[in-house]
Parts: sequence; structure tokens; C-alpha cells
Amino acid sequence: MRYFLLILGWSSIVGSFGDGALGIYALWINFTNDWVLLNISVNDFLHDYVPVIYWVKQLAFYVLPESIVLWLFNLSALVYFPARIVMSIFIGWWALSKAKTMANQKNVYK
Repeated sequence: MRYFLLILGWSSIVGSFGDGALGIYALWINFTNDWVLLNISVNDFLHDYVPVIYWVKQLAFYVLPESIVLWLFNLSALVYFPARIVMSIFIGWWALSKAKTMANQKNVYK
């Protein structure tokens, strides 16, 4: 279980950097287009500007209920990515702190 928590924690924190890059890119696109695309959805942003990772939408349909996937991909990219960064950092912190607690408990029993 500890290894799962370590993988979850580090992947969440490292993934936050990718989300941050996508969020900055979405801001840059808005800045260069005079903020016309302020409400661009995650779906349109990935489809039109980052098609190399558009496959995550299909993956999401396998993992989540359809209604949730449609809702997430229709959110504004400028809202979604910052919220995702905060959630990922919180989940990563939680998982790493739990893994540390498990390691400390293991050392107590030796």
C-alpha cells in the first residue's frame, strides 16, 4: 500500500507541472487573441491547440461516467487547470504524508 501511495503522491505532484504548463499555454493563447477565447472549454483547447494529448478524453470515458467526462471537458480551461493543480497538490501531499506515516510505523515495530 505504501508503494501505491508513493506513486500516487509523486505522480500527482509531477502532473501538476504539466497542468500548470497547459494552463499557462491557455493563458498565452487568450493573451495573443485579445482574450476572445476566455471561455474556451477543455475539450476545444485540447482538440484545437494540444491535439497530441486529446486521447485523454477517450481514456476518461473508460474510467469515469459519461456525464462527468462531458461536464469536465466542457469546463473553461482557465478554470479547470488551476483547480486541477490545487487538487493534485493536495492529493499528492496527502498520499506522501500517509506513505511517510506508514514508513514510520514500520520502523517502530522493528
